[in-house]
Amino acid sequence: MPSMMGAKGYAGRQARVTLAAAAAAVLVAACAGGPSPSSSVRAASEAQWGALERPRVERLADAPRVTVAEMILFEAAWARGGDVSASLGLQELISAGLLRRADIDFVERRRFAEAVERQRRGLPRRRNAPPIGTSPGAEFVLTGSWIPAGDSAALDLRLVEAESGGIVRSWRTLTPRQADPTSLARLVVGGTIERLRELGRLPPWTDPRAADVAPAPVTYVASLVSLEAAAAFVAGVAAEDQYDWEGARRGYQSALETAGRTFLEADEALARVARLRAGGTLGGSEP
Repeated sequence: MPSMMGAKGYAGRQARVTLAAAAAAVLVAACAGGPSPSSSVRAASEAQWGALERPRVERLADAPRVTVAEMILFEAAWARGGDVSASLGLQELISAGLLRRADIDFVERRRFAEAVERQRRGLPRRRNAPPIGTSPGAEFVLTGSWIPAGDSAALDLRLVEAESGGIVRSWRTLTPRQADPTSLARLVVGGTIERLRELGRLPPWTDPRAADVAPAPVTYVASLVSLEAAAAFVAGVAAEDQYDWEGARRGYQSALETAGRTFLEADEALARVARLRAGGTLGGSEP
């Protein structure tokens, strides 16, 4: 039976806001076969899927195991319409930002826990769902909130020790009220990296994309990723949650085509989907 990791002493309430109205348009267009990039209307061939598949970055030996929990959002200007909550959309952007790093051993928690719970209840595996792997469990759980006030907003984050439930680091960063989700996600990743470095838990690693993108800033930096691209990413999340591999590919690839290769999180999510489709397992450090 796979081991389950948990964090005691923290709980969040479900944010009811949802990501950009553009997300609804992306989902409707995908279902209706409306105008979209060519990759979004044709099913990918096996050769195309193979080209998308690449190994997960090799984690460094002392990389801390980190997972992402709920991010509570209030009154986000981009939180309108769509099938995936803004909270979940932000959580997935942060997860992808951590997954691509070699100095973090990202532990996938959300889909893994849902699959294990289905197994515990004797329910059949979801159609097309990958088999359940094993989870080493996270050492740290990242959670927080983003609350606008006036012209700015407060991003409050907590790094929780999974075993004890104790908060090992908490911090606040101010952002513009009109902050976009990708910029917020990258700021969360940057703050987390900085706190793990303070704890002496971060092995040295140089991000190969840091020269042309700010993937983990410690202060707010506006990304070049549009809301349309972020909405396409969220459409990919919604499809991946149903293990609709083709729908997930369309969403993530549309996000890349809209924003370009600077949308590192969509690129990472697309490779993850290709690995899972090719036989990966749902597990804490896999695929």
